[in-house]
Amino acid sequence: MSLRTRIYIIALLLSSLACQGSGIAKTFSLQDSLAIYQPGKSYTFKVESAIGEYALAIEYIAGDAASKLILTSPHGGNLKPEFMHTRSKDFVSAANEVDYGDTESFSAVSDSKTLELTLALAEEIRKATGLRPHVVLNHLHRSKLDANRALSLAAQGDKNAIAAWKAFHQYIDDAKSQVAKNGPGLVLDIHGNAHRPQRTEVGLLLSGKDFGTGDLEKLADKSSVRALVRSGRATMKELTTGDTALGTLLNQNVFTATPSKAYPNPIDANAFPDGRYFNGGYNTARHGSRFSGNISAIQLEFNSDVRMNDKSRNDYARAIAKSIIGFINKYFN
Repeated sequence: MSLRTRIYIIALLLSSLACQGSGIAKTFSLQDSLAIYQPGKSYTFKVESAIGEYALAIEYIAGDAASKLILTSPHGGNLKPEFMHTRSKDFVSAANEVDYGDTESFSAVSDSKTLELTLALAEEIRKATGLRPHVVLNHLHRSKLDANRALSLAAQGDKNAIAAWKAFHQYIDDAKSQVAKNGPGLVLDIHGNAHRPQRTEVGLLLSGKDFGTGDLEKLADKSSVRALVRSGRATMKELTTGDTALGTLLNQNVFTATPSKAYPNPIDANAFPDGRYFNGGYNTARHGSRFSGNISAIQLEFNSDVRMNDKSRNDYARAIAKSIIGFINKYFN
């Protein structure tokens, strides 16, 4: 575990002695906090009420040392501890936060079954490649914590939510540190959408309107895969609409996906008359390479058919894993 994580844990333990009211989150056990992450082992962060009630908040399942991939699920949790504040759309965000992306829009709707899909993807990737990806899960319902927003709106002042938010992003940072030892890496932020017609959306921080400009190469610096383009490993065209773009691979193996070779414009009125497209948010910006680093990030918004049916989800996960592995092999090996 990184020195920064240990310092963070110690600070939380000290602060918890002075906190009253709703209580502060319990951290990892002492044994876990002093150990190096072990591949395949689950590390958990729990929240606690003033009278000693606990609830699982954040979980990190450590990946193998050679893995280039981190899977995150910020909106798939369903736990609603009563001792935690319920987030409100009337909350006013802090004005001085670092703007990594979407810091203002409010939602308390969960991305149902995306936590289960993330775990299924991790298992299928492990079986196919022999390597466990790193996995970071938020088990709290979005009404209690939005782990894909800046801290102010994400937690709305609740001490448990604040601590859980910090743990979620610290786990990702620790996983990124491990991945970076192997060179370039990738974070896939797993979400769900209810857009119609159904499709999977690949978000690289480019807006829907950007795809109508005709020259995506000029927009590489605003994307979450900036490092890939600047390194010469890929062009923006290859990463969005090429034969080995993640959307193209998903479209071949799973379902309608955009942007892709078959559906290059995610707001094409003929293909997608609802005009909706989720292009990535806080996590994609913060943990991708738009601002710094060699780890890129992509937000994947999966349609309901892919994730909601417990009987068919694993079959979809196997096909999605095939697409992800093809993308990793092309651009990160």
